[in-house]
Amino acid sequence: MPVVGALVGAAVHPRHEHRRRHQHRAAERGQPARARYRARGFTFHSAPPDRTIDPPSAAPHRARVNPRDGSTTVCVSYCRAGVLRLRDTSPGVETAPRGVWTDLTKVAAMAMSNPRPAGVSIDFGTSHTVASIRRADGRVHQQLFDGSPQLPSAVFMNDEGGPVVGADALHGGRRKPERFEPNPKRRIDDATILLGETELPVTSVIAAVLSRVARDCQQTLGDLGQVTVTVPAAWGPTRRHIVADAATAAGLGKVDLIAEPVAAASYFVETLQHDVPIGSGVVVYDLGGGTFDATVLRRSAGGFDILAVDGALDLGGLDFDQALAQHLAASVQPDDERWTRIMSPTENADLRYRATFMEEVRQAKERLSRSVSTDLTIPLIDVDAHLTREELESVCAPLVERTVRVAQGVIRESGLANEQIAGLFLVGAASRMPLVATRLHQELGIAPAAIEQPELAVSEGGLVTREIISTSPAPTPSPALPPQVTGPQVTPQPSPMPQMQSPMPVQQGHMTGPITQPSMQTGPIPAQQSRSWLTSTAGITTLIASALAIVLIAGLFIVPGILKDQGELNAGNDDTSNAADNEESSGEEASGDSGGSSGESDPGEGSGLVDIADAQLGDQIAEMTDPHVGAVTRVRTAEVDGETVAVTGGVDGIIRIWDPATGELIDTYRGHTDEIEGMSIVDVDGRPVVWSKDYSTESVWYLDDPSEVIDSRESNYNGVAWVGMWGSVPAYASGNEIMQLFTGDEIDTIQSTYYPDWWTLEEVDGKMREVGVSENRVYVSDMETGESAGGTFDQLAYDVAAFDVGQAGDTALAVTATSEGSVQAWDLASAEKYGTAATELYQTVYDMEVTQLNDRPVVLVWGSTGLSLFDLDTGEQIGESLAPHSGDDELYYAAIANVDGHPVAVTGSGLGTVQTWSLQE
Repeated sequence: MPVVGALVGAAVHPRHEHRRRHQHRAAERGQPARARYRARGFTFHSAPPDRTIDPPSAAPHRARVNPRDGSTTVCVSYCRAGVLRLRDTSPGVETAPRGVWTDLTKVAAMAMSNPRPAGVSIDFGTSHTVASIRRADGRVHQQLFDGSPQLPSAVFMNDEGGPVVGADALHGGRRKPERFEPNPKRRIDDATILLGETELPVTSVIAAVLSRVARDCQQTLGDLGQVTVTVPAAWGPTRRHIVADAATAAGLGKVDLIAEPVAAASYFVETLQHDVPIGSGVVVYDLGGGTFDATVLRRSAGGFDILAVDGALDLGGLDFDQALAQHLAASVQPDDERWTRIMSPTENADLRYRATFMEEVRQAKERLSRSVSTDLTIPLIDVDAHLTREELESVCAPLVERTVRVAQGVIRESGLANEQIAGLFLVGAASRMPLVATRLHQELGIAPAAIEQPELAVSEGGLVTREIISTSPAPTPSPALPPQVTGPQVTPQPSPMPQMQSPMPVQQGHMTGPITQPSMQTGPIPAQQSRSWLTSTAGITTLIASALAIVLIAGLFIVPGILKDQGELNAGNDDTSNAADNEESSGEEASGDSGGSSGESDPGEGSGLVDIADAQLGDQIAEMTDPHVGAVTRVRTAEVDGETVAVTGGVDGIIRIWDPATGELIDTYRGHTDEIEGMSIVDVDGRPVVWSKDYSTESVWYLDDPSEVIDSRESNYNGVAWVGMWGSVPAYASGNEIMQLFTGDEIDTIQSTYYPDWWTLEEVDGKMREVGVSENRVYVSDMETGESAGGTFDQLAYDVAAFDVGQAGDTALAVTATSEGSVQAWDLASAEKYGTAATELYQTVYDMEVTQLNDRPVVLVWGSTGLSLFDLDTGEQIGESLAPHSGDDELYYAAIANVDGHPVAVTGSGLGTVQTWSLQE
């Protein structure tokens, strides 16, 4: 039977790395956490070193144990929730496995006898960097930076042209914010970072942070011994090499790179003696300042195997701060125009006000983890605001729920049952919020193990990880600074220059395993004495000057013919087609600032919008007037009464309907309460019908009248891969079933023998087929038998990073994009390659949409720096790259439309902006 529809997504779809993949969660329930923060002000009781203290049944108390001649004191505290806290008071480090009663004698003996050699473990974090030191006698403690174990990872370019790090950088950044980078780790994918008038390779900026760590640790320890640097488990080789190169340049010599969740798990198991039998699993929930990761690991004889990992590069304490700041702006004198200067600063003075305000917000958030209310001062407006923990938890609940869903997803992905999980370990400073432990316990049914200073666990775990994790052979050392050659621009530009490196970084999706913990070594610096020079102020200044010289010299010798207009390559996105969707969700509870300035560049005439009647390929036509709060998670286009509209959904749970030619808001649909995770549009009896879903609810409603809701019901948890017309019946495909769109009732079934990464339904030679990608090979399947419906497609040498289907005249096509940038079309009827492969050289591909322009098949690709348009017949790029976006404001989704005969692309970004770009040649 004839079926009309479009690719929506995949049952398992590793799109857009791991950063925007979210899993299901149950309905919110339960009470706020209290027990974790009641363990304060305890009385002290003496106990002999050979005594194990039984769990108390009443109020919390603390026991002091002298494990060995009174030379070390371990303080233990319990509370009603079954929390055991330990503190080795010699180094001043607090630790605490939760939910397990530990033999104090065993812990004390472990604390006093450590045969491992001296060494340093560095947790290079988004907001702060922590270094743990193990002395030759086995004592372990944190390196103090300006009196604190946490070194701000911020970098500031001083008046002498050299970088300063830490508290001095924060101070300088308040005075001259244009010279300041607060979070270099979030810029890991940028080739360069602009600090004032100086553009530095990102490796040099990271090296500045690590060199401060090296210098201070040398003063404390002397010979550093073996050095470990922890990195996110989902990071691929490109990012790991950047950190490794920075470590070498910083004078740390030969370092091991250890996955952060492996280090955290090792800390709980090896240092705290949390009981995890071999073969059982643990979950590491790492909510840091700027990133979040949830990882399931299995304990093995050699250490830990990573079974599944997921997370978000743009979700952490900074995002909680931003959400709280937006709440204050909306509730405290919201009509005061000065809020615009604080929330969207453009002048240096306003940037300073914002920095002061965000510091007030951060401190208030931390105080509310210890008390039920607090006050803070709002600068510029000069008023005091009262905040309660209830307000904080209400504001942050959507972000916490996202992390809970991810944790549920990785547990499900790992294949482990709850009874096989021996521990849920909370690490990262933002995990200290009481709501986190409460929601995890309620939803997962596993009592979390929390510690008083969760931000220290990863660095300290890196000291013991090598003893329990088998390491892989070290790769060939990467060159030092810079790790990649940047473009030839000599004049500093406000936006980073794209990498001129190939292949591009491999996209990261779900990591399933087991995967042995990656250990990577970098080459040592030639001589020991070079370490002290590199870690000196003169050394790092000379280092940066040398790096800049390399960039300038490289620019003189690069062949001009290969130089695209790199100033226009700043964007990235991901989506599929007009009715496209995906089970995964993307987005972040990001800034309410529109961030629109990054996309308002007219390539031909300078900044500004171009009227659609005059617009040519790459011109920006419109920017929507009322952006989403947070990331845009879906973009679709359709026709209503003969007029083209754009339809967008975001993490704010609102679906907006726009005029793509003018940017005017036409209407909204507000039937969802959570992030929009799926949306498709299908014509039913001449009226456009929208199917949309958040985590818990899916709705069907008319696009021309959003108030006319056909049905609202519980979400389908199998994932939706296709929405369209099944004969004359509106339907969608979920799992192995065809469901009636309006009612959700099953009307047919699909037989399949494949385990796809992507799949959808597409008409091939007059018959509806299942089309997808499995094991890096396209397939076409008969839906009645589940068997192959044609020939065998060639298997691709690299992982497929994006997939879409479409038509070239009467030819049904699939298009794949691999992690190294090859874009290939496939004839679905003949199982042969179609046309010439294109190559995306300038960005990592996230997704694409197949369409026809001027009667020829083309594919619109979006990724880490923008949009690219390729001819599928010739493989040539059409025009230059367009829609420049990158970093936090990179493009998440795009969709193609035709506005009065003018082809356009509508894009949605990480900061909520929605824009229209001309595709007219």
